[in-house]
Amino acid sequence: MKMTTLSISILAALLLAGGCTVMTPESGPVEGRTFKNFSGVCHGSTTNPALWRDALGWDRMDLSWSSIQPVRGGAFNRKALEKFGERVLKAKAVGAKFLPILDYGSCWTTDGIPDQEFEFGGKFYSIVRRPDGDFNLSVFNSQKINGKESRIPAHSAKIAAKRMSQRYVPDDQVDEWRAFVREAVSFLRKEPYNVEYFQVWNEAHPASSFWYGDMATYMRNVHLPAAEIIRELGGKVVYGGWICGEPIGELVKYLDQYDAWKSFDAVDIHYFPLAGMEYLRRAMVERGVGDKGIWQTELGFSSNPNYIGNLYPRILYWALKNNWSWPDKYKLFNFAYSSPNDKRAYGFGRSLLLGNELNFSGRSLKTLAGLLDGGPLERYVPVNSRPELKFELNELASSLESFRVGERIVTAAHVLSNNNARIFVDWNGKLDTIHLDFELPVLRLAYPRLSLNSIERAERVSMYGTRLDITDRLEGGEGGGVAINVPIREPDRKEFQYVDMPEDFLPQVFYTVLTLKPQTR
Repeated sequence: MKMTTLSISILAALLLAGGCTVMTPESGPVEGRTFKNFSGVCHGSTTNPALWRDALGWDRMDLSWSSIQPVRGGAFNRKALEKFGERVLKAKAVGAKFLPILDYGSCWTTDGIPDQEFEFGGKFYSIVRRPDGDFNLSVFNSQKINGKESRIPAHSAKIAAKRMSQRYVPDDQVDEWRAFVREAVSFLRKEPYNVEYFQVWNEAHPASSFWYGDMATYMRNVHLPAAEIIRELGGKVVYGGWICGEPIGELVKYLDQYDAWKSFDAVDIHYFPLAGMEYLRRAMVERGVGDKGIWQTELGFSSNPNYIGNLYPRILYWALKNNWSWPDKYKLFNFAYSSPNDKRAYGFGRSLLLGNELNFSGRSLKTLAGLLDGGPLERYVPVNSRPELKFELNELASSLESFRVGERIVTAAHVLSNNNARIFVDWNGKLDTIHLDFELPVLRLAYPRLSLNSIERAERVSMYGTRLDITDRLEGGEGGGVAINVPIREPDRKEFQYVDMPEDFLPQVFYTVLTLKPQTR
């Protein structure tokens, strides 16, 4: 006991004397817990190297059953598998991993697909074959009217027979589905591909247009057989893509109903706010289902220039707060990589690249990746601010997150206006206000565990990468430590004048980067 007490006393004295940085009381860096490994994309192309060095570590693409076995009873298309494997190798060549999506139906025939009536998520579904061979889909909301349960028409559509054959796996095709999964996974698990994770289907839900059937059949005929084979062959299973049109609570109830938690290694949701990931985390803790991953393998598809800068740092910080103890526990995949530079094109202005150039989302991702690249990510606390900001799950609220990567401390400040006049309200203080687009407002940041002689350089970095050296603004903090006043308004507004940029655009995020002197910890 004396030795322990003495050691602690000596250590404390050394820290005070040397002005060293005291790291957060956490477990420390985890190998592979990097921004690149956290960040993925859908339908990526490695021919444009703009984002692959440090911003993107994963690519995601469909591997369709119909392309691998176009004829029922026929041989598997080896050339199609090898072509898919070439894509995997191109990703590996730029340091990225690959997530294949094993989907959809065989596209052979609608024979064996029954008429269906079922309830799911509080809705009633009817899928009935038409005389011409196509199908009618009818969806009803269940509501009480005059005290009686009634079905209110919500949606109806015709499903072409070919599409139906791609969006369902009937009982008489389950063995063939299993054979496809075994063929695909066996091929991609071996050298030189070494694929580890496989997503089963995409957005399986009767309201998604990617699965036309009851969810009991999906679990029995599709997910569980595929998961069993993937695990048998040494792979890992991603439960694929719960749609944002259905509450997360329904996903949890569904997985509970079929005791399906144990069938996957990561659960995947699409286009949800951070709160959706937190909902799943809490549900898993309550159920004691083990250390599962929580991924969003589709996110974005947004023309909002603030989207990535406002969301990604929050999710990273939340992940670091919540036992990010293995590299693949938390991930985001932006949808999609690129769109043509043509206003008539699908996804125009909503992808990372517009034509061959980085769109504003791509520039935002590249900036953040550059700041957080270079080593395992850690959360850095405490950092205080005036006006007072704190980490917020709600993306519509101002927030503050700080990270440590190597010899850098990066603080993301989200300063959001609260009305059309661009007024920020200090909700954590006395409700004082700041006009965010008038004169020169500042955010005062305080780092109580740093000293002036431990910092080599201080910079303000805009969401799109413009740097301003503010080292000369460093000063001793009240009560010790270091403080700095950081401009809130962008020093160079021209940086944000892009084609189709909203005229009233106001950047919501900026970064303060402190580069520490070598060996300062």
